[in-house]
Amino acid sequence: MSLATVDEIPFATPYERDCARVYGLVARGLAHSRVEITRQLELRSTTTSRVVADLTARRLILEVAGETAGRGRPAAVLIANPRRIGASVIYVSSQSLSGALVDLNGHLLEERTIPLPPQADNDALAAAMAELAGFLVAAMPRGMSHAGTAVSLSGLIDIRERQWLMASRWPKMRGLDIQAILEPIAGPVEICRNLDAELRARAAREPLLFAGGALLVHWGWGIGLAYAVDGQSFSPAGGSFGEIGHWRFSVLDGRRCGCGNTACLETGAALWSLLPLLRERWPNLGEDEARLSEQLSGCDLLSLPEIDQAARVLARALANACRLFFPNRIIVSGPFVANAQLWAHFDALFRAEGTLEGLVMPQLASERANPHFEIHGAASPLLSRAAEALLRGG
Repeated sequence: MSLATVDEIPFATPYERDCARVYGLVARGLAHSRVEITRQLELRSTTTSRVVADLTARRLILEVAGETAGRGRPAAVLIANPRRIGASVIYVSSQSLSGALVDLNGHLLEERTIPLPPQADNDALAAAMAELAGFLVAAMPRGMSHAGTAVSLSGLIDIRERQWLMASRWPKMRGLDIQAILEPIAGPVEICRNLDAELRARAAREPLLFAGGALLVHWGWGIGLAYAVDGQSFSPAGGSFGEIGHWRFSVLDGRRCGCGNTACLETGAALWSLLPLLRERWPNLGEDEARLSEQLSGCDLLSLPEIDQAARVLARALANACRLFFPNRIIVSGPFVANAQLWAHFDALFRAEGTLEGLVMPQLASERANPHFEIHGAASPLLSRAAEALLRGG
């Protein structure tokens, strides 16, 4: 599956639009020969030949020899060149910054993770980002063009200014200028909310499941949500949105949050606040969410009253969010939902919250956190723009 979605609107001439249509068809695996392209797009054979030759010259598609059927030359097979363009993605992983180099098909060509302690400040985070960006650009295969760097973040961000305003896992970090750090190393630079990126990729993978309104809620190191309608993620121009982890509850009064406030939902339900308690019972628990998903799946989490309270407060918060967005479907991801007993308990608590009279409860589903969705969703806009530029002859 290609991460680059080529829109015909930016193309000014009929020939450029034909190039985009042919490339899109081949990239999606819907056509593998000139004959199939000509038939499906209703082009003249001479136009098809010209377009294919042009796209091959730009190395967007490759022409390889197919199997021979009897005598004569084997028919040429057309495939998209997945390593024509690559993008770097820097993202938050528990108490670390991670980086991945991804090609047009979403294959991860290189990865690196840099752990950062809770007391890390702007300088420490800037140094880690710069190291990851330089490493990923240097790792690009020969012949690959770099589309830029997407930085997928938790906490509060300013999309216009490309700044990371705040993240509760690193309380000393404030107003980090990501544009200034990364543009000289691996620009152009984009930033996005991590849950928006994940939701974008999930909706692209399974569009029928995301018809109507959908909420993606992450219950892990932090707590937040993203919202989409028919697969289109709602992302305000400024960037900050869905911070239900910082909704305040009287039952959590007095508990200090990394955001600077007290009584935030995260202080009683997020992994960063519950992990010390969990390690008293299970000392070998890690911090990486993927590993924790496996570890927590076998723990008797409901034997701890604090986990029961966390589930109750989060269920109330999610029910209130449904009265704002009225979604058809809710997906909850993260390490806690990997525990079948806790998930069944949470599902029952959420349904007990009910909904407004005359409305049906939304579908509730659990998904283990998968960083590939976030990586793909963050990289897709950069890869799409780079592909469009090449299709325009850039």
